Amino acid sequence: MGMFRTSGYDRVLLNLRVMTVELAEAVRNQISAVLEAFEHGEAVRDCEQRDDVIDQIRDSIVNRSFDIMSLQQLRSQDLRWILGFQRMAQELERVADYACDIAELSELKPEGNWSPDIQRMAKQLLAMTNYTLAILKEEVEITIDLTDQDDLLDHVYANLKVALLEGSQTKSNDGQLGLGLVVARTLERMGDHIVNVAETLLFIRTGSRRLAGEFPVTTPDGANLRRQ
Repeated sequence: MGMFRTSGYDRVLLNLRVMTVELAEAVRNQISAVLEAFEHGEAVRDCEQRDDVIDQIRDSIVNRSFDIMSLQQLRSQDLRWILGFQRMAQELERVADYACDIAELSELKPEGNWSPDIQRMAKQLLAMTNYTLAILKEEVEITIDLTDQDDLLDHVYANLKVALLEGSQTKSNDGQLGLGLVVARTLERMGDHIVNVAETLLFIRTGSRRLAGEFPVTTPDGANLRRQ
């Protein structure tokens, strides 16, 4: 009987990961649809409907987590697992909200033709999302520190702030720079949340939020560096 309870309890815990994979795939698909439309200057359809589904999955994960904590006698390692997946659900849902914001912002520039830097940010964000999803699905090991990947998004956003200030001083194209800055800020915040998901995954597995020792860092152009 005890073995049956433990086995059933383990399956309940593992189901949190299954539900989070479903959520992450829904968020990735949302991002892909939004960024594809964003790149081509197309309207995004069904963004709010997809976001409602994402909210429902998030709520299911959070509620399931509370149920487990209230009904089960937790083992020492279980709390990290439960709270970790609960946090990832919240982070992923926030990414989806920002994706809808990008969809709305893209309507202000129906011709598309976003700057190369912003397009680069979008591609980097999607690559970070795909990598995090692959980790969550246990298709790859955690070998890349996404904090370094996120540096590109931070760098572009910082450069656009400088460009906006310089443009304001010369009264040059303030509106387009301002819109680009808002888009860049939104992409940068999405990247922060994806990093939080990856770090939480690492914490669940190792108890640490950052990779230790020497690890590969893949730059946006695909080159590999080594970092200590």
